[in-house]
Amino acid sequence: MVILKCTAEIRKALRLSDQSLAKNTAANSSLNHWIIHRFLVGRTRFFLFMNEVTLLSFVLYKGKKPITAETLPAMLMSGIHQLLAMNGVNPTVIAQLLDQFDVGLYAKTDSRRVLGYMNEIIRDYQHFIESEGGLDSCDLTGVIMRINDGPQTFLDRRSPWKATADILGLLGRPQGSDVFA
Repeated sequence: MVILKCTAEIRKALRLSDQSLAKNTAANSSLNHWIIHRFLVGRTRFFLFMNEVTLLSFVLYKGKKPITAETLPAMLMSGIHQLLAMNGVNPTVIAQLLDQFDVGLYAKTDSRRVLGYMNEIIRDYQHFIESEGGLDSCDLTGVIMRINDGPQTFLDRRSPWKATADILGLLGRPQGSDVFA
């Protein structure tokens, strides 16, 4: 099961009532708790997906399709799949992880500390995208990878990718083993 913890802005945009939200959604040590927020860079609206435990994050920008409570989980799954694949994780391992996300629940964000880190990460995305000339000229994949490779004090100076690899049991396994493609 995946818990999509939405900021008030996202809950309002998705028209999620407080009664429809899951209760008691304290984060555990898995990858199933994701914070969702949106922000602007220039005139483009981005959606940030950030894991509550590892700070692993990626952004997607709003296209022509409307973002709804029904489409948001698919966006999350697609983004996780793409991010892990870019890092060389074996497709079987990715599929096993995503199979755990067969059910999705919406909840409120409930950690001010994590929201503070989320705001810092959003500032990093804005800075890197703008400093590379905006969405039309930046290497968005490179920006995502750079942010996930940077050390975070929240993670005892580990990067979000290393924290995620710890949870997935990827560290200490050489490439070519059953975890990497």
